[in-house]
Amino acid sequence: MEDYLALESRRKIYDLIEKNPGLHLSKIAFLLNIRKSLLEYHLLYLEKNQVITATKEEGFTRYYVVGKIGVKEKKLLSLLRQDIPLRIILFLLQHSQAKHKEILENFTIAASTLSYHLKKLVKSGIVMVIVEGEEKKYFVSNEQEIIGLRIRYKPYYALDSFQDIWKDLY
Repeated sequence: MEDYLALESRRKIYDLIEKNPGLHLSKIAFLLNIRKSLLEYHLLYLEKNQVITATKEEGFTRYYVVGKIGVKEKKLLSLLRQDIPLRIILFLLQHSQAKHKEILENFTIAASTLSYHLKKLVKSGIVMVIVEGEEKKYFVSNEQEIIGLRIRYKPYYALDSFQDIWKDLY
């Protein structure tokens, strides 16, 4: 049987994906300082030999080590790897419940952009909505699961603006 990870470059790719599931091509290339074309070759080889798996969504192909992560975790990690959804989730974790207007006041994005991402998070089950009269309040549905994923699969880059939030959470 062939050792699919015999090459040092493939081993580095595998190790990065194992530690940071849900990374996409550009981020892997940046983190490993490798040309995208060469990376694509190695990823295709690893995927063909069932060492890693790829999921395509919203213009990105995200990579995972085979057998290490379930379907539900892949969906959650995919959202946790996106900047705006991650920021919304972290805000809600810090504030427990918030109205659209309250969330919007803490972001520099359009109201429609926030609505789009909130709908996506609600559809995924990460965020839930409470309707009180004509007002909607948003909250993270399973805080422990989300926090657990963030701890287990630490972010692949340091978001300085979130360091204080994480300190507040713990």
